[in-house]
Amino acid sequence: MNDPPKQRIDDLKEASPFRTHRIHAINSDWYFLTREGQNIGPFPNKKAAEDSLAELLKTVKMDE
Repeated sequence: MNDPPKQRIDDLKEASPFRTHRIHAINSDWYFLTREGQNIGPFPNKKAAEDSLAELLKTVKMDE
């Protein structure tokens, strides 16, 4: 009755790592969250926060 869940043939053997959403609003201001857990912002809207996060990620990749 308590059989383990069966894996489908087309399921990945290893699950993808869970990713959290980095963009969030506090009151009416928008922020993004770094890996270190730091809120960066405020931004006037979600698009501005997304654009700033994308720019940061481009910069980080260039430094690697």
